Amino acid sequence: MRKISLIILLLFLQNGISQEAKPRFNYNSKYEPLIGIYHGAGQDKNGFKDYVNAVGQNKLPAIYMTYVNITAPVKRIESWGKDLKHVLDSLPKGIMPQIGLAFTGGKDTGAGLDKEVANGKYDAQLEVFYKMLLKLDRPSFTRIGYEFEGDWNGYSPESFKKVFITISKAFEEKNIKSATVWCSGGGSANFIGLEKLMAYYPGNEYVDWWGIDVFSPEEFSNIGLKNFFDTAHTHKKPVMIGESTPRYVGVLDGEISWNKWFKPFFEMLNDNPGIKAFCYINWDWEYWSNKNGFQWHDWKDARIEKNPFVLEAYKTEMENPIFIHLNNK
Repeated sequence: MRKISLIILLLFLQNGISQEAKPRFNYNSKYEPLIGIYHGAGQDKNGFKDYVNAVGQNKLPAIYMTYVNITAPVKRIESWGKDLKHVLDSLPKGIMPQIGLAFTGGKDTGAGLDKEVANGKYDAQLEVFYKMLLKLDRPSFTRIGYEFEGDWNGYSPESFKKVFITISKAFEEKNIKSATVWCSGGGSANFIGLEKLMAYYPGNEYVDWWGIDVFSPEEFSNIGLKNFFDTAHTHKKPVMIGESTPRYVGVLDGEISWNKWFKPFFEMLNDNPGIKAFCYINWDWEYWSNKNGFQWHDWKDARIEKNPFVLEAYKTEMENPIFIHLNNK
């Protein structure tokens, strides 16, 4: 029986999972690859390590995910920067951090502190953040106020834009090697209309990349996702899938999990030539929900190494030359 199952899986993989890749757009944005899609993962060092062990050393992610809140105490931001440098120095040379930069006052409670950041209350923290990036001295991506329209963040358009512009200008003035990413919450924020979404837009001159986070399977077919990709193209900005994970699906159902989430996910990457980076969150969400106190308890186990069907199919997808790994960057 096991032999028959393996034969079926091999036939499935040999038939190809994605269609032939479309030519990618190129917008000449900061750290945008000429062709292909940067492969990224996270979102903690152990989850990243497990993911690397699963996909194999010859498919190392080019992007490492990390997070910091600019309203944290200065010493905590310093500690984050030191820890990040230590982790990156322990990894093969050339990996790029993708930083989720928040300015909230609570755990998804809508307690946005964007007004306070905009008014200078956290200038000391910002200066330390800039200092940490300068010490990293490597290309990076910063998702400033990621998922900005989500009610769990509670940002207002005008103060959010002011903070974004302040940070973008500082990157330029201080020669900080970080591309700015304007990252929407997408389906998690109910794909609010473009007019409402663009009220948060700081302007093309301050934004290097557009980003959107993709979680639940129904998001793939939502017109809001297509509208986002189309509008990014109109603004001539590459798209980063800043966070992705099979929310409410997980991996444990094998082929069912694959067909429900992973198959449409890779089709989305393949079929939208403006997407130039993706980051996968390799987590057991119930564990992290209990550990960190967020409402993630029913998001399921997204660790690709926990199901052989998903793992083999995922590894085969990573063979697609469209994906840019650290060892072919």
